[in-house]
Amino acid sequence: MALIKADHLNIKYKKSDESVIVDTNFSIEKNEIFVLVGPSGCGKSTILQALAGFIPASGTLTMNDQPITSPDWQRGVVFQNSSLYPWLKVKDNVGFGLKSRNFTKEQISQRVAYLLDLIGLSDQADAKTFELSGGMRQRVAIARVLANKSPLLLMDEPFGALDAFTRAKMQQLILDIWHKEDTSIFMITHDLNEAIRCGNRIAIMNSHDKRIVEILDNPFQNIDIETLDDFDVERKIDSFRKQILEVINQ
Repeated sequence: MALIKADHLNIKYKKSDESVIVDTNFSIEKNEIFVLVGPSGCGKSTILQALAGFIPASGTLTMNDQPITSPDWQRGVVFQNSSLYPWLKVKDNVGFGLKSRNFTKEQISQRVAYLLDLIGLSDQADAKTFELSGGMRQRVAIARVLANKSPLLLMDEPFGALDAFTRAKMQQLILDIWHKEDTSIFMITHDLNEAIRCGNRIAIMNSHDKRIVEILDNPFQNIDIETLDDFDVERKIDSFRKQILEVINQ
């Protein structure tokens, strides 16, 4: 059974008669990184907001066969801007959601310590988030979402504001988290290299169809494209990238 299933999904915003997403179909499997790419304004973030339960949708949109109708701890969201509480320490930001779910202090402490070690920020536990770099703040934002053990992590251009070096490190972090946390990830990105490095499957939208028009299996996941020195593999990746671009530009 798929974790997420969307059948004939249609989405429109309030006070608008025009649909932003029309008759789109996709599924997200358990323990999968599902990456969505496409031009600006095609509706990628609208799909994410519907998955998060922020906006209503018609058609079928379910998680574990249950309709998605509102926000839920089972779907954690990471945006491009980290949206942390700057007046709280790093460890308190990470554990914030667990307090509202009535975890004990010991359970929160153990979970937070584990996650800070996972994201490589154990030595920053008592720092205020405004003291951290952009990449560090985004790591904390990811850890805060992971703290709830959400089965699905929704990521909307999470590394778009980071420099290329930090972005590459964050991509590897996501792959490490995916292996260790047994979670599924829905990621939006404009960076095709990022999509190819991270995704099990890559879903593609174009500028006019208002739906996912093709979903490709990705044979190159976890290959660091930026440092690759195998010409034959580079050629195959370049051909795959061009295939994605052809669909985007249809």
